Amino acid sequence: RRLAWLVAIGFGWLYGAGLECSPSQATVGKRWMGIKVTDAHGERMSFLRATGRYAAKYLSALPCFLGFIAALFSSRGLALHDRLADTRVVDSTRFHDTH
Repeated sequence: RRLAWLVAIGFGWLYGAGLECSPSQATVGKRWMGIKVTDAHGERMSFLRATGRYAAKYLSALPCFLGFIAALFSSRGLALHDRLADTRVVDSTRFHDTH
């Protein structure tokens, strides 16, 4: 049972952090929604920053997902984990080359 939790958390970490620091900068769901995750300068983030963002999501979930809800009241739409990791979720269609 404990091993199953560790495997689930490990898979979630590798999936989330791994894809968000990849060239696509997005998980499958984020790609489908047309969004991606960047650092504060709009650049691709490192795996270490992506790992920190993933870990900070656990804080955003406590209590009652208030860290996620905070994005609704932030002028820049930042959830707690984005503030802590100094990351941004942006519209990926704004960055496509039109030439």
